[in-house]
Amino acid sequence: MEFLRYNVFMLFSFFVWWYGPGWLSAIRDIPKRTVGVSRSFSVAILVKTLFAPWKRITTVPGAGLDAKLRAIVDNMMSRLIGFTVRLIVLVAALLLSLGTLIFFTLVALAWPLLPPAVVYCAYRVVVG
Repeated sequence: MEFLRYNVFMLFSFFVWWYGPGWLSAIRDIPKRTVGVSRSFSVAILVKTLFAPWKRITTVPGAGLDAKLRAIVDNMMSRLIGFTVRLIVLVAALLLSLGTLIFFTLVALAWPLLPPAVVYCAYRVVVG
């Protein structure tokens, strides 16, 4: 009898947590997870260095006009490559942040339906 009482208490405690603090946590974690994706991509740093040369590779101009023009073209190409790569990463970060936001919003919306869905699926397995 003690075993049954303990299991009923645990089941009741689970539902109290699931529909209370668990659900609130799922809702509160949506912005944290979205910002976490943004931080993983270092979006703030990418935006600050958007026009910086790629890998900080720069050419020092020489004494002649030809060497100076070559340095300008090399430095512009390095900046163009850096801009392109950073822009692609920023777009990927935006898409993944948006996907994270949508996914965890759907998780929070589906949260209260999961325990009844498990019971229903178990019932369908037994009954057929």
